[in-house]
Order: sequence, then structure tokens, then C-alpha cells
Amino acid sequence: MNDETWNAQRVRQEVYDSRTKLFVVAKVLETGSVNMRDQQEWALVVRPLLKDILTYVDKIQNSLEDTPS
Repeated sequence: MNDETWNAQRVRQEVYDSRTKLFVVAKVLETGSVNMRDQQEWALVVRPLLKDILTYVDKIQNSLEDTPS
């Protein structure tokens, strides 16, 4: 990462970019045009990512609950 300071705009952009990337991966897998069962390194990358998502979802949701809607 670069040395930019974190602010609401940067966080929003990071979330947007991440959401887009997850969507693209899901759609590619949904089409079946790429068979990840043949790619052993796929599991090495995706499993830790999914674990992190599950770990941090509670923290993010709790943070959102603390802010007024």
C-alpha cells in the first residue's frame, strides 16, 4: 500500500474495489468457464480469504451498529 492517509473516501474506495473483485470472481466461477478444481493453488488463496471475511464481518457489523443511521 502507498503512504496515503486513511480517510472516509479512501475506505469507501477500498470497499468498492474489493466488492467488485469478489463479484467478478463469483461470476467467473458461476459461468464455469474456469474450473478451479484443476487449480490446486486456488484453495491456498481462497480458503484464507474466506476465513478472513468471516472473521472480520462481525467486527465491521459491530462498528456499523455503533454509528447512527
